[in-house]
Amino acid sequence: MNSKIDCNTNYVTPNRTFETITIDGSNRFLYVYNYKGVHFRLFTEIFELAQFLELGKEPKYDFLNEADLDLFLEEFSTNLTS
Repeated sequence: MNSKIDCNTNYVTPNRTFETITIDGSNRFLYVYNYKGVHFRLFTEIFELAQFLELGKEPKYDFLNEADLDLFLEEFSTNLTS
């Protein structure tokens, strides 16, 4: 089953963005901190993102390229909606 993933991007600086991802068919939000398009940190809860910003606590998931992040999101969304 394919699921639709929507993404809202907020630019902090030209090199840093925060993306809020919603997965159709679930009430889950995911948060991605994108640094220069070469390091992506994925947060499954908003408090994890706050801990990263305030305390520098690294998330459970991080990726060194967008292709790996996309593969993970595809699998993650499939598990949520099945």
